[in-house]
Amino acid sequence: MLKPHLHALVATPIHLHNTSSKPKQEAPRISDTEHKFQQIKEGEEIQTQPFLLACSQIIPFFDVLGPTAFKPVKSDINGNIQATFATEIAEGTSKGSYSCTVGLLWLKRALEFVYVFLETVLSGEQDLVKCANKAYEASLKRYHGWLVKGIFAVAVRAVPYYQDFMVALKKDPSTSDSQVLEDMRTSITLLKANIDEINRFYTQKGQHSEDTV
Repeated sequence: MLKPHLHALVATPIHLHNTSSKPKQEAPRISDTEHKFQQIKEGEEIQTQPFLLACSQIIPFFDVLGPTAFKPVKSDINGNIQATFATEIAEGTSKGSYSCTVGLLWLKRALEFVYVFLETVLSGEQDLVKCANKAYEASLKRYHGWLVKGIFAVAVRAVPYYQDFMVALKKDPSTSDSQVLEDMRTSITLLKANIDEINRFYTQKGQHSEDTV
């Protein structure tokens, strides 16, 4: 389950831009990420600050995919990353269009996009357009109206070539592709565990939504 830190911050949202532990967003070095998604052991719950800091380091990933084309995605993630929603659930306001509960739901879907994209890369697919389309189909597409779907169809054309993508993810030029892929595999394993835990929470609380934008 989600730890009260995450779904009951009770008027104490984490402002990443005001903290000394602000994560660097210059480049998403998978092999040198300061804040990683935490391992979730049986009986334990997601802790807020590590989770939000790890989410914040997903943002530069979209710069690698296309800094202009994916700018709306970055903005959306950044806006949802400080989600505080348990109070709304208690007050019965969690279905509102500006609900933080909904904000975390969209953040979770963006994380699912990243997970499926990287999982597809790890399967051996080097056509990143195919990776992006598969990830979109599995995570966000069903919640987008025709206009947003059209915007994504244009954005996906901005993804880089495979080798350029790999170079952007390296800690330094001497890092091998195999090391990047191994780091990627470890990272998405932790990411998937967090996504699964959030999904369990939303199912338990009946907060999943099929609304489109």
